[in-house]
Amino acid sequence: MALSLPAVALPLFILAVVVIAFSRMPFLQREAKGASGGLYPRLSVIIPARNEADNLERLLRSLEQQSLRPDEVVVIDDHSVDQTASLAQSLGATVIRAPDLPAGWLGKSWACWLGAQKAKGEVLIFLDADVFLEKEAILSLLQTYEVKKGLVSVQPYHFTIRSYEKLSAFFNLVLALNMALSFILKPLVKTRGAFGPCLITGRQDYLAVGGHQAVRSEILEDICLARRFLEKGLSVYIFGGKGKVYFRMYPQGLKQLVEGWTKNFASGAFSSNIFGFFICAVWITFCLSIPLNIIKEIRAQQWLSLIFSIILYLLYAGQIHWSLSRLGNFGLATAAFYPLPLLFFIIIFFRSFFYTYCLRYVTWKGRKVNLSRKLKPKAY
Repeated sequence: MALSLPAVALPLFILAVVVIAFSRMPFLQREAKGASGGLYPRLSVIIPARNEADNLERLLRSLEQQSLRPDEVVVIDDHSVDQTASLAQSLGATVIRAPDLPAGWLGKSWACWLGAQKAKGEVLIFLDADVFLEKEAILSLLQTYEVKKGLVSVQPYHFTIRSYEKLSAFFNLVLALNMALSFILKPLVKTRGAFGPCLITGRQDYLAVGGHQAVRSEILEDICLARRFLEKGLSVYIFGGKGKVYFRMYPQGLKQLVEGWTKNFASGAFSSNIFGFFICAVWITFCLSIPLNIIKEIRAQQWLSLIFSIILYLLYAGQIHWSLSRLGNFGLATAAFYPLPLLFFIIIFFRSFFYTYCLRYVTWKGRKVNLSRKLKPKAY
């Protein structure tokens, strides 16, 4: 790598943009005073669940321990073959057994729509079954919603236990970076999505935009639902969940992790803002090229260039570690050896692209999701 001005300046510039973007990403906090002054509307928590017995108990117990407990917890059992329904009932949740999936619907949207129809609350919180909460989380969500209105979305802090789970590092980074760029690059990059594992909105607004019925056939139902809100002139807000909202994704092994990220990542990449997609692509390119340059320069004995590449590697690894610490407990080793999760990310991205746009189907939780309808990647 020749030490020309562009070769020196461009990776540092992109690094600075990424650092600034993550530094501006807001986190869910308890508001000093909600719009209601402490008198809160009736609140329903809706949890779509398909074979979630391993996750659901932790979420339901965390809801029991909230400083502000929801008025009702509705679990939609989507044809589970494990103990999801009986576990939810034993812990006090209202369980709705979902009818057979209608034509044109995907499972999560169907479950969320059923739950919204049955729930009695004026305010609806949608939580994935692998989410769990600190005791102030519901209060923080509700108070934030009362101040912001529209649709409030939280990216949960990614709690990892086993080594393979840390392979999700770059998926978290790219998703968060796409959202975080909207805070520093307006109006070039607008908020155009939401984080589906944790959403809160008012029933009236939810029904006005068509709710999950309006996005019933979308794999990326969270992004599409957020766009429905924006199209109707309603605001969408995104927050990080560190300290309040957590999840543990894909705890059942590497196969589940591969299947989960394959399911929707290519669609998500091509649904992002074109400017945000460009920044992410350039950042990923530098993340990959820097260690490759180190190997090349060692072989060619280009010592001056090697020193600069090592400095760049340390800077990028430091940025990755700092950014990941805001998103999950991925640890220092994940950042220090970041080419490994980066390579996994690239492989799964192309696998997702192949399944999504060539085979036109993906699989998830024992269901084959047909994508035979024409996919139209959109840039906003």
